[in-house]
Amino acid sequence: MEDFAMLVHKLTEPAKQNDTAAVREVLRDAKRLHFLWQPTPMQQEAIDRAVLSCLPEGGEEQYLKGWAVTSVNEWGGDQERLFILSSKRCYRVKFDFDAKQVVASKAISMSEILRVEYGSFRAASNSLTTWVWKKEIEQQQGFRVYTRERDGNKSINEVAREQMAPVLGDAPPPEDEFYREYRALGAEEEPWREEVFAQELAAAFMAASILSGSSFDVRPAEMSKEVPGGVFSMFYNSLNLGKYSKTA
Repeated sequence: MEDFAMLVHKLTEPAKQNDTAAVREVLRDAKRLHFLWQPTPMQQEAIDRAVLSCLPEGGEEQYLKGWAVTSVNEWGGDQERLFILSSKRCYRVKFDFDAKQVVASKAISMSEILRVEYGSFRAASNSLTTWVWKKEIEQQQGFRVYTRERDGNKSINEVAREQMAPVLGDAPPPEDEFYREYRALGAEEEPWREEVFAQELAAAFMAASILSGSSFDVRPAEMSKEVPGGVFSMFYNSLNLGKYSKTA
């Protein structure tokens, strides 16, 4: 991919003019000028169907781009999803590639986002699982969308802390922010794709922030990574059990 600062400039300048079509064209990268992520024909069909299903009619909310991603759930399990970015929201979509339809979706308004972080991961020091898989975890890159409201269910770690609170006599402090983590789909076979993917999403979120009139920060970070499901989640991921379709 071209220089990250140049990509940011090419996306944010038209965003400042509220030119969603120009932002969308840069992200589409039809002539491969910027070497951005390109969907397979099957992925593009799924993205098109997801856009029709999720985005409201009327034209006030403009589609920017969609990606096939790995979404990391509250157990640390990798799940195949579509990620749709618009001028007002981002959507996480579970798509049935056989039935060619949206199974479930979750929308996050740009106004709900506290910040977006992107970059590499650092294995959490308080976990045996992350110590065993430290090398694998620290080779990964991705991005996180932080919100004030929980995006998903409680992790097993959170549930355990709450249940142990009466025994320990020390209730866990309330959390004031939550995040959802994403990585490039299929990056296990081509790890170099993750840095490109994370930077593309970061630049796209910068443009979306401007278009929506929101003021969240998009910044690089070394993100501490836990795997709440422990060894079970790592084996789940190694067997690709969260990948819905082998052909997508």
